[in-house]
Amino acid sequence: MMKNVLLAVAISGVMASAQAGVLINEGFDDVSALGSKGWIIDNASSPAGPLTWFQGDQSVFRAQNGAPNSYAAINYLTGKDGGTLANWLITPEFSTVMGTSVSFWLRADPVANYSDQVKFGVSAGGSALTEFALSQAVTVATGEWTKYVFNLAPTNGTMRFAIQYTGMADSANYLGLDNLRVTEIPEPASLLILAAGAVGLVAARRRKRA
Repeated sequence: MMKNVLLAVAISGVMASAQAGVLINEGFDDVSALGSKGWIIDNASSPAGPLTWFQGDQSVFRAQNGAPNSYAAINYLTGKDGGTLANWLITPEFSTVMGTSVSFWLRADPVANYSDQVKFGVSAGGSALTEFALSQAVTVATGEWTKYVFNLAPTNGTMRFAIQYTGMADSANYLGLDNLRVTEIPEPASLLILAAGAVGLVAARRRKRA
C-alpha cells in the first residue's frame, strides 16, 4: 500500500509541473520602468501628440486591483486634433513552444460623444511595427474593467503581443490597461498521458485487491 501511495504522490507532482508557467506578469506599478523590462512604446500617431503611455490617474478611475494608480493609461493627447491615433504598447518576447494565453484588462472613461478604440496584434518575435498582424478596431467598454483573453497556438520560436491605441484623436478620450499576463498552456496530449497514468494506478490497485 505504501508504494502505491508514493507512486500517487509522484504522479501528482508531475501533473502539477505541467500546469501553466507565467512568462509575463505586469501590473503596471511603474509605467516609466517598462522599457527596462523589454517593453516597447512607439507613438506612430499622425501627427503625433505630446503624450504616450503614462501612469494611471486614479482621479479618473482606479486600477483593476492593487494601488489606485497601478495601471497604464493613454489618452487623446497621444495625437493632435484632426489626426489619427496609433500608439503602440508591445510586450517583451516570450516563448511559444507551448501554447500561450495572453490576458489583460481594459477600461475607458465614460464621457458623452467620445469613445476609445484598440487593435491587438502579434509578431514572430520582431519589434518592427510592420511585422504585426493587427485585428479590427475594438471599442473598449466604459464604467468597469473588462477582461480580454487571447490563446496562441504553439510555434517554434518567440512572439510579441501588441496593443495599439487607435481611432481619431478628436473622438478619443482616456483608456486604462491593467494586469497583463502571458502564461503557458500545457499541451492537451501531455495532460491526457498524465491522466492515463493516474487511471492506470487506480486499475493496478483494484487488481491487487481482487
